[in-house]
Amino acid sequence: MKLILIFGLGCTASTSLVLISLSATLAQAQQAPIHAQQIQAQQVQAQQTSAQQTQSPPLADEYVFDPMLFRGSNLNKETLVQLSKGSNLVAGTYKVDLYVNNRFIERGNIRFIEQNQLIVPCLSMDLIQRAAIITLRTDTPNQQEQCDVLESFVEAGSSQLDINRLRLDLSIPHSMLKHLPEGYIHHREWDAGDSIGFINYMSHYYHNVFKFGDQKLQSDAAYLSINGGVNINQWQFRQQSSLTYQQDKFSWNSIRSYLKRPIASIQSEMSFGQLTSKGRFFSGLNFNGINLSSDERMLAPSQRGYAPVIQGIAKSNARVSVQQFGREIYQLSVAPGPFRINDLYPTNANGDLNVIIYEADGSSAEFRVPFSAAPESIRQGAFKYNLDIGRTRDQAEHMDFASLTTQYGINNAITINNGLRFAPNYQAAMLGSAYTNRWGAVAADLTYSRSALAQQGFSDGWMLSSSYSKTFSPSQTSIALSGYRFSTKGYRELTDFIGLVQANKAGMPFQSNTHQERSRLTLSINQPLGNYGNVYLSGSAQNYRDNKPNDYQLQFGYSKAWINGISLNISLSKIQRGQHAIASSANAANALDAGSSNASASDTNFGLTVNIPFSAKAFRPKSLSFGYSNNAQRNSYQANINGTLDAQSSLQYSLGLNYDDQTTQRNWHGSLQKRMPYANVDVSGSIGQSYWQSSVNLQGALALHSGGVTFGSYLSDTFALVEAKGAKGAQVLNAQGVRIDRRGYALVPSLTPYQNNAITLNPEGIQGQAELESGHHSIVPYAGAAIRVKFKTRQGFAMLIRSEISPTKALPLGAEVLDEHGASVGIVGQNGQIYLRTQQQHGSLKVRWGNSPTDGCVIHYQVADLALKQHLIKFSSPCQPE
Repeated sequence: MKLILIFGLGCTASTSLVLISLSATLAQAQQAPIHAQQIQAQQVQAQQTSAQQTQSPPLADEYVFDPMLFRGSNLNKETLVQLSKGSNLVAGTYKVDLYVNNRFIERGNIRFIEQNQLIVPCLSMDLIQRAAIITLRTDTPNQQEQCDVLESFVEAGSSQLDINRLRLDLSIPHSMLKHLPEGYIHHREWDAGDSIGFINYMSHYYHNVFKFGDQKLQSDAAYLSINGGVNINQWQFRQQSSLTYQQDKFSWNSIRSYLKRPIASIQSEMSFGQLTSKGRFFSGLNFNGINLSSDERMLAPSQRGYAPVIQGIAKSNARVSVQQFGREIYQLSVAPGPFRINDLYPTNANGDLNVIIYEADGSSAEFRVPFSAAPESIRQGAFKYNLDIGRTRDQAEHMDFASLTTQYGINNAITINNGLRFAPNYQAAMLGSAYTNRWGAVAADLTYSRSALAQQGFSDGWMLSSSYSKTFSPSQTSIALSGYRFSTKGYRELTDFIGLVQANKAGMPFQSNTHQERSRLTLSINQPLGNYGNVYLSGSAQNYRDNKPNDYQLQFGYSKAWINGISLNISLSKIQRGQHAIASSANAANALDAGSSNASASDTNFGLTVNIPFSAKAFRPKSLSFGYSNNAQRNSYQANINGTLDAQSSLQYSLGLNYDDQTTQRNWHGSLQKRMPYANVDVSGSIGQSYWQSSVNLQGALALHSGGVTFGSYLSDTFALVEAKGAKGAQVLNAQGVRIDRRGYALVPSLTPYQNNAITLNPEGIQGQAELESGHHSIVPYAGAAIRVKFKTRQGFAMLIRSEISPTKALPLGAEVLDEHGASVGIVGQNGQIYLRTQQQHGSLKVRWGNSPTDGCVIHYQVADLALKQHLIKFSSPCQPE
């Protein structure tokens, strides 16, 4: 069936603009490759929201123009052919984002060819393989084209191109796809970013006045924290420093500087400089040296953390559903025979998985997979490592050392942990495992240390750490129990050993929370109560040798939130602390363990908080909270009101009153926070019967790049610099409150590394004479990368010109319009209307519609100064012979 489209010469301007856009790409037809910005430049503002699509296979309905209806209109045959096609896209090479079944694969140049009057992608065998498409075709596409249409590889496949978003979607039957982990992105698509420097800063100023009788004491303090760096390709330099002002003195502290870079081939990251060890199996410490460790972020999101591998057998083409606590968390269609699921996303809660197989005949089978993970658990077949080599710092005694830890997931149930640490006169070795089954997850690590102090011989010992966790369904009761036991006095962490060496040299006592600790035990229980809230119980105990007082802590809490926003929190805690002092002697090792103070302190605290939201306007929320606490017969009362003062929630306030019945003092406090595009400001103050204080906090960031300096409120380690020249005021939808500045830049403060990040600009609010040719980009950054994302704009005055050759002869529809430099700026639309943008207030435009010297004319224009303020300048001007 053919549908005939009829256009008369008296169509409206809006219809004309549609026809203008239908041929906007004719001038670029012979250019290859055509980049994203070039493609979008072929569109006009009136058509920015419509998607030009190519489809395969062809549609059943074809849209054609009846040439007989256009006699006498100067409409040439070539224009009719172009407008009769299913898409106005012309053949050429386009840079697009490739998706297969809505999964991002890569961004690259893909050639598009004409087939059956449709423009379809021409795909290479290499691209088919990178997209994990299974094809029975073994030959190479014809040598001249080096590519072929999708149907030649997969008969049931189809393609669709969204020209506005530069996105090509391939729809492939599931059976014709190789299995890739959910969220997988090949490392070829990772972007190392540009050479950009950045600085994060946070400053704080504090002023306090205290009255004591007739005396008045005042003090001032200030603090400035600077965290910055610069990226050059994949190398990333980072530096952290601080400046402190107190007691009329300034002090500068260089916290650390280091260089790092990702290594994609081994899914790792290497760092050099002033580093900090991770302290997972051995004690953490600061050191100067090198670190090489696996980076789990380089894995697909469904391969991170821990989740079991599920295996089963389907009798037919079946649907497999994986559920936890009655909610479906995974679904897959499988062919008859064995199947394997190894890309479950890790979940926050432990809880057994129910696997249901729905067969084609309507029958189903169900089985359960235990799911309880210890912190040390990793997936089956996964391997993680961490290597530190260097010299300790930030301690009086510096010592060379080396540490290596590894983890390997043997199967669903068992993870093996190993570790070694060496230093002069110190050695430690660790062996452990995490085991999970239907009764929960158990982890245990056994560490042996051997050390020697000068003139005191060797001392060795063992340390056992263990943990247990389990979430019981359907009650969802979570239990976590962990205990650390030091079996002998001779066990020492490297940090304690370094402290003992220094104390031994100085003849001073050594104090440490971990030294001579016998055991530590922690327990937590969490129980959701459904509509009745949540209750938890936690406790810890630390036991010491030589009759030193023990530390105990017990806490109980209840919380409940109602649908109207009211919330209630109740807490009760009991804390008992022992006071410890360990004497050190340079004469004998036993003397190191002698000396203690058996004093202890005990606190009991009760707290109650009620939060009540109220607001006359939903977009300006306010809340009122009341609190009560009791500690040793001392009662404290609090009342606070919080809210926002604008619809964007960029201006927030807080006012409160505290009362203490023991001192009978009332303390008022308040704060005002303003979030701005280039900084965040927080002003606060409080006043009591004998004091008042005020403080100011300022937080912001800046990026230094080839285009100048761009300011923002903050920057994470991975961020984007958006460039859109002339688009001042355009909103960056991926960052709250961020807009393009007057230089054409903006900062997206945070990106997720190794995942697809969408950057989108909203043209509403553009203050200049410009329009976006594209409003969307997708990027996959390396961790720590600073990505420059360029949006091409068309700048100049927007004009809609009505032109004709003579009162009886109209301009041919679809004729190309060129500026004085021969660049294509538009085409002729219906009724002789031309839409374009130009930065020239006056000049001439050439109109061409054929190869003959007489197939052309010139439009001269002159725009008055007053008209330049208009959003769209409209005028008429004849087209005169050249």
